[in-house]
Amino acid sequence: MDEVGLPLTRSGIEPTEVPAVHQKITVAFLNQFVVRTVQFLNHISTVCKEKLADLSRFKQARS
Repeated sequence: MDEVGLPLTRSGIEPTEVPAVHQKITVAFLNQFVVRTVQFLNHISTVCKEKLADLSRFKQARS
């Protein structure tokens, strides 16, 4: 219960009565998450690599 005295779950749904999500749907969502996360990390890695290369060229030009 929260500070007002209301239950934290207000839906009144019994979790044991809710049907399970199909395994194929769960795997599809997980695969999509992994693919998008890897794409994001690859993009960040590429940007960082380019910035480090620019910084290296800048430092070499100033030396």
